[in-house]
Amino acid sequence: MDMDMDPDMPNQPKFLPRVQRSTAGTANSYVATASGNPFETDEEDEIFSRHKMVLRVPSNCTGDLMHLTVSRNWLFCLLGTAERTTLLRFFLPRAIPPGEVALEKYLSGSGYKITRMFLDPTGHHLIIALVPRSASSGVSPDFLYIHCLESPQAQQLKVRRIEKFKDHEITAVAFNPYHGSESTTGPILLGTSRGLIFETELSPALDGHVQRKQLYDLGLGRPKYTITGLKLLRVPNSNRYIIVVTSPECIYTFQETLKAEERSLQSIFAGYVSGVQEPHCEERKTDLTYSQLRFFAPPNGKYPKQWAWLCGEGIRVGELSIEGNSATTLIGNTLINLDFEKAMHLSYEERRLNIPKAFVLTEYHAVLLYADHIRAICLLNQEQVYQEPFDEARVGKPLNIERDDHTGSIYVYTTKTVFNVRVTREERNVWRIYLDKGQYELATAHAAENPENLQLVLGQRADAAFADGSYQVAADYYSETDKSFEEVCLKFMELPDKRPIINYIKKRLSRMTTMPVEVEAMDEEEASVFKALVIWLIDLYLIQINMPDQNEEWRKAWQTEYDEFMMDASVLSCTRQNREDVQDLIAEHADPHNMAQFAIAIGDYDEVVGQQLKAESYTEALQTLINQRNPELFYKYAPELITKLPKPTVDALMAQGSRLEVEKLVPTLIIMEDREQREQTQRYLEFAIYKLNTTNDAIHNFLLHLYAQHDPKLLMKYLEIQGRDETLVHYDIHYAFKICHDLKVKEACVFLDCLLRKWVSAVDLALTFDMKLAKETASRPTDSEMRRTLWLRIAYHDIKGTDDVKKALNLLKECDLLRIEDLLPFFSDFEKIDNFKEPICDALQDYNQRIQELQREMSETEEQTKRVREDLQDIRQHSFTANAQDTCGVCEMMLLVKPFFVFMCGHKFHSDCLEKQVVPMLTKEQAKRLNTLKQQLEAEVQTQSQALSLPHSSALGKQQAKELQRKRALLKTQIEDIVAADCLFCGLLINTIDQPFVDDWEQVNVEWE
Repeated sequence: MDMDMDPDMPNQPKFLPRVQRSTAGTANSYVATASGNPFETDEEDEIFSRHKMVLRVPSNCTGDLMHLTVSRNWLFCLLGTAERTTLLRFFLPRAIPPGEVALEKYLSGSGYKITRMFLDPTGHHLIIALVPRSASSGVSPDFLYIHCLESPQAQQLKVRRIEKFKDHEITAVAFNPYHGSESTTGPILLGTSRGLIFETELSPALDGHVQRKQLYDLGLGRPKYTITGLKLLRVPNSNRYIIVVTSPECIYTFQETLKAEERSLQSIFAGYVSGVQEPHCEERKTDLTYSQLRFFAPPNGKYPKQWAWLCGEGIRVGELSIEGNSATTLIGNTLINLDFEKAMHLSYEERRLNIPKAFVLTEYHAVLLYADHIRAICLLNQEQVYQEPFDEARVGKPLNIERDDHTGSIYVYTTKTVFNVRVTREERNVWRIYLDKGQYELATAHAAENPENLQLVLGQRADAAFADGSYQVAADYYSETDKSFEEVCLKFMELPDKRPIINYIKKRLSRMTTMPVEVEAMDEEEASVFKALVIWLIDLYLIQINMPDQNEEWRKAWQTEYDEFMMDASVLSCTRQNREDVQDLIAEHADPHNMAQFAIAIGDYDEVVGQQLKAESYTEALQTLINQRNPELFYKYAPELITKLPKPTVDALMAQGSRLEVEKLVPTLIIMEDREQREQTQRYLEFAIYKLNTTNDAIHNFLLHLYAQHDPKLLMKYLEIQGRDETLVHYDIHYAFKICHDLKVKEACVFLDCLLRKWVSAVDLALTFDMKLAKETASRPTDSEMRRTLWLRIAYHDIKGTDDVKKALNLLKECDLLRIEDLLPFFSDFEKIDNFKEPICDALQDYNQRIQELQREMSETEEQTKRVREDLQDIRQHSFTANAQDTCGVCEMMLLVKPFFVFMCGHKFHSDCLEKQVVPMLTKEQAKRLNTLKQQLEAEVQTQSQALSLPHSSALGKQQAKELQRKRALLKTQIEDIVAADCLFCGLLINTIDQPFVDDWEQVNVEWE
């Protein structure tokens, strides 16, 4: 495409403000503010610019341009002369030969002329409206249907006259983008000059079978009621269809929800035809004979965002409802005044120049075509932003303006030229318009891409909020601007409410940094600013928290917000670095609670607990200890806390579990001023011993001492738990005995005497207070002689001086080691023998039984000895004969080729084969013993060989040689005792039958993998 600019500008009407063109360069687009002054655009392209297009028209096609329409980059134009009328179809993205078809046979011979062209969204279906050239031509209105096909070689345009619609002048068409395709239009609507609305469907496949259905009559029989605009819409995500219809003075809307499978549009009008409902109608007074309906959707958009209607009042602009059940379709009623009333008093020529011929709609502008110029008006403030004239002598008479809804491109055409009106960032100054109108949300949204513009919007928005008294809102916006910090703070400092300035400073802090790492990385100046803001905020918060005459709810709310602020990572990092300044500030406000909270935040728990104890806030001090993780503070402050809060303190110590070293903690708990402290200390010692399993003897001794002093029953329970093995107890036995002896805990002394094996002392002590305990103690020694001695002491204590025969007899029953003869010396010489008759007889009978049993055992022993002698004699005479055919039971080779063993069962094995089989079955001790013996035997053999090799070996004594031979024989015998202790088949293998085949399955799994 070629570009060309028109330099001339004709005279403008007196009532329109002239927009002068820039003399520096070729700029021809202007943008006006709300006040009407143009923005400077020297460094940026104009919003609107007109560029001449060069269409590659075939050389055989000549004449003036009559009509043009475009959709989806398919551009149709109609060229005509007196003799020839040609329709051309161009595909704008590629320079391919245009489609061409001659239409003169449908026009010149039959007296028709073309009034309008309508193109469907796909660019493949074109409707050309035909009307008689004159009333005397003898023809009636009609239209042509052109279906377009294309191939890589050429385009094919097929023309058909539609006879069904004779006598109806088509003035508007609503194509169906929801059912239409390249092969068919789907159900479409046709509007006529008499106000009739028809439904039909056009397709090459239908040929002559075009259906016609009249759906509605807006003209109500009037011969002239032109439908100027017709649009079919479907609300997104629903089956609600909307039809918008315009006439020169009215705009109508019809709507109905259709079934999903329903194609026909007749149901939309059914309720209106039957009178059940009336179409929504808005009427506007006009002296124009035409109007124009336009919609705007973003390129490739499926549903329009805006609608506009050029009528007698001007241009009405609004939005479309996207609600599936909304009763109102056309939302908004903004009127762009075009001063039509002034034009009514002008001459025909001036009126022609000042009434727009047509217009198109963009997102923020309406582009209007006049008889001699084109201009654009902003929809937001109705200011003219662009104007450019046409030199009719050069470029021809302007005819119409069209917009490709698919691409958003705008085309203006005259009788000689086609222009493309390029739109460049039309939203660039929308933010300022919204800003001047006070619509700050929209201004902010449109200025977001340009930081400089955004700062201007936020600053003005903040000023407006401050002026309205919305101080907190103003603070939020001020914090996002680059306005002077001092200027903003001075504004807010005058206010009694400190919430706005607190919010402002917090947001400024958040803009500076959000991470403690960044705080540490700041340079000195930035760090100083950050520190000042944090200190100031802390001061403001503490003022609010400690403000007099405020209720608890007020303080609680401010305290919560202050706590959240102080726990912010960046603030915490700053306060750690400047802890002294912060502590001094909090101290000035005399706020111990927040002083403690700050110390906790920075980890200075020692200071916190110290201050809380000074303030006698023992519960808070204990809670602080619980919240921290330094065990040294427990060792330091537990003695004081346990005197004030015994049970809670011990609960806290027990909750720490093994994190505390009991050895360090217990010495701090020795001071016990009352019973509760002692009980809680005892409870912690029990926890340390029974739960933490501490073995420290000092801890055990401490608890033992408390038990002995205050609760002997628990002492005995403790001693029993510790056990009676002196090597396993965790207390000092001698210390425990001394404590128990000093405190006269006799039962414990008896227990400890037993532990020390002082049986006599233990029994003697037990006899002083508990006979049962004495008897139990006497039964404990494992040495029977000791037990007998102890029971004799019990008998002496129980009988001597009493001569109680019954007690003596009971003792004989309780201890089987005592005999009647042991007890008789404890009785007086004058005791009657009759009292002992029965026990003495029992003793004699027992002696007799024992003598008989010993005689029987001696007889059995003698018999067994005799049998053993006979077996030994048989074994000495037993022999085995080894034949040359005998084989080893393991390797099955000849037995006589190597040393071998023969067992009584008859199994025979080579000595080395047997050893290989037996060694894996030996225990570790046996295997170790076997290796030692073999090493010793090998050493003896080497020693004898070396001695024989010496020159004086002949001098070796016979006695020494016999000694060496005896040692070797002994070692061999010991080795054989291990290897050949039992038959491999009859003994060893049978003994291992219950052992698993595999001992180490993990190793086996590794090997198999």
